[in-house]
Amino acid sequence: MRKPVMIIGLALAIAATACNTRPQPDAFTETTTTSTTLAGIDIETTTTVTLPPPEAQVFGTVVGITDGDTIEVVIDGSTVDVRLLGINAPELSECWGEESMVELSEMIADERILLVEGPTDIDPFGRLLRYVYLEDGDDVSFVNAALIESGHAVGLHDGSEYDISFKEIEARAFQSGRGMWATFACGDREGVSADRPVIRVSELVHDPAGPDADDLSGEYITIVNEGYDVVSVGGWTLRDESSSNRYVINGNTTLNPGEGVTIVTGCDGGPAGAAHWCSDQAVWSNDGDTAIVLDTLGNAVVWYTYHADPS
Repeated sequence: MRKPVMIIGLALAIAATACNTRPQPDAFTETTTTSTTLAGIDIETTTTVTLPPPEAQVFGTVVGITDGDTIEVVIDGSTVDVRLLGINAPELSECWGEESMVELSEMIADERILLVEGPTDIDPFGRLLRYVYLEDGDDVSFVNAALIESGHAVGLHDGSEYDISFKEIEARAFQSGRGMWATFACGDREGVSADRPVIRVSELVHDPAGPDADDLSGEYITIVNEGYDVVSVGGWTLRDESSSNRYVINGNTTLNPGEGVTIVTGCDGGPAGAAHWCSDQAVWSNDGDTAIVLDTLGNAVVWYTYHADPS
């Protein structure tokens, strides 16, 4: 039996519960660059879309699942690689990569799907970029959104019509601990707390003055221990939405309550005592991005997103 996935137009809402032991994040806002992790409030989100007219619809049959966001599809007798638009699943070598691939396979393997173009036709690897829909009787399921909603992919700030909605869905998936956002999705150790450490992003400077490449020392992120216990963050990984930007925090780094660590994108500069990513390019996109901090096992401890300043 095919696994049910998100239906287009389904309103998603989540309410706070008094027994929720997860740290309650700040209010979600769509138009500022403040923390946008979701508070326990009712927010209604829809991914309702207008599909192309019947004469413009393109269908294909899924013949292969490459990973959690890439598939092989036969269209008019030709096999093509299709990258699901607006999302990014963990790499197969990363925690939850295999699980994301299995989830996508259970949804659409061997199925006839509808492929809809977005703002970009082809990626740098020659793969078609498409929104994917699955018809089941009178219902149409939006596969891209369903993967985010179940915690098997992150949404991307790609300028598409869905990027804000995708991030709202992702915020709820994180708070609810679905999929890769579960507290111990990637394993645990004896003696650890049942809750995530209370680590927060206190500042993220993503757009210093001037061209980004000219001031990598002015781009940085600060995470702070807002809990009551000392937290060793050595060996933890800081990443963005992409599949490539990863920084491993120095193995000797510990944070006392109230203490923080700043990671500067460049090789020098930044606040006193900062660590340095030493990237040769900007990490944090001016158009919006998501900072994720993973512990040594790959469990997500921090999820923080921001959007481009509308001005």
